[in-house]
Amino acid sequence: MMTRRKFLEIMTFLAGSAIIGWTPDPAWAKARKASKGGTGYDAVIIGAGLGGLGCAALMAKNGLKPLVIEQHTIPGGYATSFEREGDSGGTFTCEVSLHSTCAKSPDSRKMLTEMGVYDRLNLVDHKLAWSRMEPDGIVDLPNAGLAGFEALLIQRFPAERASIVKFMAYWRQFVAEMAALNSNGIADMAQFPKIYPTLWDVAGKTLAQVMDGFLTNPRLKSLVGMTWGYYGLPPSKLAAFYYLDPMADYMTQGGQYLRGTSQSLSNALAAVVAEGGGKVILGERVSEILLKNGRAAGVRTASGKTFEARAVVSNAAAPVTFGMLPVDALPKKYTDRLATFTPSVSSVIVWLGLSKDITAIQPRAEFSIDLQDDPEIAYAAALSGDYTKAGLGCMIYDNLVPGFSPKGMSTMAIMALSGYEPWRKYEKDYDANNKHEYNQAKDRMIEQFVAVVEARALPGLSKMIVMREAATPLTNRRFTGNTGGAIYGYDQTPDNSFLTRLENRTPVKGLYLSSAWGSPGGGFGGALASGKQTFKHLVEDLG
Repeated sequence: MMTRRKFLEIMTFLAGSAIIGWTPDPAWAKARKASKGGTGYDAVIIGAGLGGLGCAALMAKNGLKPLVIEQHTIPGGYATSFEREGDSGGTFTCEVSLHSTCAKSPDSRKMLTEMGVYDRLNLVDHKLAWSRMEPDGIVDLPNAGLAGFEALLIQRFPAERASIVKFMAYWRQFVAEMAALNSNGIADMAQFPKIYPTLWDVAGKTLAQVMDGFLTNPRLKSLVGMTWGYYGLPPSKLAAFYYLDPMADYMTQGGQYLRGTSQSLSNALAAVVAEGGGKVILGERVSEILLKNGRAAGVRTASGKTFEARAVVSNAAAPVTFGMLPVDALPKKYTDRLATFTPSVSSVIVWLGLSKDITAIQPRAEFSIDLQDDPEIAYAAALSGDYTKAGLGCMIYDNLVPGFSPKGMSTMAIMALSGYEPWRKYEKDYDANNKHEYNQAKDRMIEQFVAVVEARALPGLSKMIVMREAATPLTNRRFTGNTGGAIYGYDQTPDNSFLTRLENRTPVKGLYLSSAWGSPGGGFGGALASGKQTFKHLVEDLG
């Protein structure tokens, strides 16, 4: 039976998939470039994160004139890095967010090329798709697609072979139907369940619900969903669509890191904007969205400057964006809907500069340390700030980029998901720059992280440390303005991935979202895709 819920979810998912293949009409772009000029802006873009910069780069490449206004002194949002000095000399680079991204997949390459930056990036391939430290050894997942994953699962759980084979066949069919859908589409939605039965079955389900249809062994299911932390929700809450599709792509295409850190991507996008006649203003915070006859027509900054444009695109957090509007600018039905959404989880990160080259001791660039077999317990621990139970994600950047650290030294980042509530008690003092108790909490967290990694992955780690720095949800909120320090916008639950995902067009004419808070969602690829989707809306609406 074609339920309205499933119909809407599939249609919204199709719309999100279609954006990758969309390009503006060549005649339109040519006409826009020919008429380019003047001092007016087609859109003011609030925030220079990847969603805002991606949209601005596409505008600049296609004859529209963007103005990007960013509160920070550098572009990038979470796609950035910074430097810290070591105790005994040497400068260490701290990557803020990027571990790995699937930049070489056909869809990502196409989008980055359209934005004018693919050929400007220096991509470094990960040798493995994933590594996981377990009590009984290390699990290395090769870049060998679903077939390689299936072989690994059978090797680890030979008694579960039959159920693994059935589950992986289902996953492969899902991928095949996705490819067919992207190529052929669907003329009659009433035939969708018949033509694409696996996609139809997945719609509306969590990852846990899909796995439960085939697998019973908890440790096996934990391994299948082992990268759930990079989606911000455990399998019981995470939309299956949102995991199965990108995870299959990642295992097939492999992951990449950016030589020059994620800041190189942000800088490249900002350069495209400037080269195309747009402008990026740094160190200026937008405080108000201006309306003219009910339509977004510009912004005012905290310093009192006013910038007018034909449209306003917000890369800022959705709650922050709507807080910049006049009271009652949004319909009640819309605000009621917003109230049902929850910001995603935040994060805590520890950066370590080490006195030794540890690449021979630990050759893996990226690995996780799972402190619980049950991801539901780990997620609950992360929300409560119990980092003795929340899993850790570790990066040794020198294993990807030789020379990343000073000679003879290494740089390591240790990351965990985190709720905002454990840090809220420090919020008032933090904002007042009274950070004594906050810094003590950070120091305790650092010690906990180091102890776990030292015991499970790197003996002697604590004695190598010559630089240490840490970030918390309060840090995230400070530098990005994201509500609750969220790292993935709104949560990607089944009810908020496709069916009810916040659209990038808002009820206020001329006001658009272009970020992880809108469609399609978080992550590097999601934020960039949001930028393209919003650019498409601008093409359709501005003419």
